[in-house]
Amino acid sequence: MNKLPVELKVEIASYVEIPFFLGCCSRDWHKIVNSPHTKYKWLLNKYGRIHALFHAVKIGEPLLNFEAAELILKNSHISRHFIHRLKLGYGKRGLWGSNISNDVYERILNYKAEYASCNCDDMQSIRQILEGTGSEDDIRTIIEIHNFTPFPPSSTFRTYVFENSAAESDNPHSNGYATASEMKIVANAIISYPKLLDTWRKIGYHEVTTDLENPVVQLTLLNICSTSVPSIQTVTQKLCDLQSIGFLLTGTLIGNALLLFERRLSDVGESLIEGFSIARKMSKADVREMCLIDLLDPARNIEQHDALDYIINSVNNPEKQILSAFEKYSIVENGNNPSLSHVFLKYSPIVYRHMLRFGAKSPVVGYLMKEIVIVNTQIINTEDSDELRYAANILDEYCAADIPFERSLLPLFKECPRTKPISYLFKGYLAKLFGFEAQHQSFSASQIPEIDVITSPTQTEELQRLWLEDIQKFVKSEELVNDEFKTQATEFFALCCSMHSCFDYRATLLSLSVNL
Repeated sequence: MNKLPVELKVEIASYVEIPFFLGCCSRDWHKIVNSPHTKYKWLLNKYGRIHALFHAVKIGEPLLNFEAAELILKNSHISRHFIHRLKLGYGKRGLWGSNISNDVYERILNYKAEYASCNCDDMQSIRQILEGTGSEDDIRTIIEIHNFTPFPPSSTFRTYVFENSAAESDNPHSNGYATASEMKIVANAIISYPKLLDTWRKIGYHEVTTDLENPVVQLTLLNICSTSVPSIQTVTQKLCDLQSIGFLLTGTLIGNALLLFERRLSDVGESLIEGFSIARKMSKADVREMCLIDLLDPARNIEQHDALDYIINSVNNPEKQILSAFEKYSIVENGNNPSLSHVFLKYSPIVYRHMLRFGAKSPVVGYLMKEIVIVNTQIINTEDSDELRYAANILDEYCAADIPFERSLLPLFKECPRTKPISYLFKGYLAKLFGFEAQHQSFSASQIPEIDVITSPTQTEELQRLWLEDIQKFVKSEELVNDEFKTQATEFFALCCSMHSCFDYRATLLSLSVNL
């Protein structure tokens, strides 16, 4: 690759996710990666012309040195709002704008001296206009003359639900991203004056519908659903109107809508589903499946079960759809390699508890149990105490519900740094499987649904045999790493020997015990 033309190297570096590693390949690549032109092209490709300077300031040095700033300023978007926010954050540790050098800061301010000398807050000016102090033309002037564009939302904003969240703060985020309050102001401006979208597009802000789709759709629905139950025709018309001006009605937006009204889904749920169905030209069944997949996105922090319950009850073959979502999001990462590091649960408690409705033999519950076991056998006591406590509590509840352990995960117990998961295996699950009295019942089984775990004697005997064979393989083939596993396995085999009188079975158990 060192023999490639410089222009091609710059092009390659500008599309790499993290150019730093490419720069470590050779001196030539280091020079290419750190050239102002490459930095500018990388920012432009990754963030677009409107948000390139915002992210350059957010990243700061060494990306944004004086030479790179010169090139970026000449070829990207800068607004009075940008300068106002930069002045608020510069020099204040931990805030957006504090990670740039003084010469870069001065150069940005001097590039638009007329903005630097003004202390106008364009965001608050738009808020006041919407409250009745001005007109659409006043907002258009702020956009056309002063280049106003909101700062980009954070990646988590796409799943933000307005009504179900705490009151939006007016204080800027330390990371610089637009706050929910700011996005709400701009969204209300678009809802009131849709032609403002064309004004923004004329100054190059083509990402406006992508950045603002979540608040615009939610606030539109709140306007028509807050005081009454709207007709399907009303919902459909509003959604089609939004589509006509450039907003895409994605699965995430549909999921947000359900969460927005999750306490009222018995009233407005069907109108929302059918409205999105007609607007998207999809069947209602497909819309419901799309909603389910979106609600099971681990990026969401589901706090109530209403929306999840509503969708699960309305989709066809829900367990198949749920498993498909789990696979899509790789809830169990690399299912063929359970030793892969996985030290936190990906869902909120509501999801794990709600899925117990399907019963202990459900593949959905079994899949989640696999994730729960992987996390509990890999997380260590010195890691995040909240994550550890949460993972342990969910394991408690699944063990209380008699969810089976999967034999393929046995290698993880052998190296598990914590006693509790090993005890759940030998003194809980295996003790019950082999007909012993379970000795590990420290968990509370309250609020856990009754689950049918009855298996036939033949199935039980076969499962017992398979577990013993698997444990025997580990005992014979390699040295045990964990003393706790060795101790509990020894006690388990001793208990098996004392409880089973069959000569052949007892001989097998004794041979295994000797190997320990």
